[in-house]
Amino acid sequence: MNSFIAKHSVRIVTALGALVPLLAAWWPQIPWEALVTAAAALVGAGELAQRNEDSKTLAALYETSPWDRAANLQTDLVKLEAEQNAGQAG
Repeated sequence: MNSFIAKHSVRIVTALGALVPLLAAWWPQIPWEALVTAAAALVGAGELAQRNEDSKTLAALYETSPWDRAANLQTDLVKLEAEQNAGQAG
């Protein structure tokens, strides 16, 4: 459950944020103080979700991309081909 929340935190906060106006429309007798409290809690939860997403993005920036290895292999292949072509021309 904890990994689900960590993985989908932004979606959960968005769904809860969409429910607040619906609650106000369905039950107009809800006190405005409760709605303001719920909205403030959602702003705080949104901030936490944003920080969680930012930390995942930052961690991904420091991971080695599989394309880096492919680019290095391509560079080595180009050098090898250039050396072979220089040997054949000379």
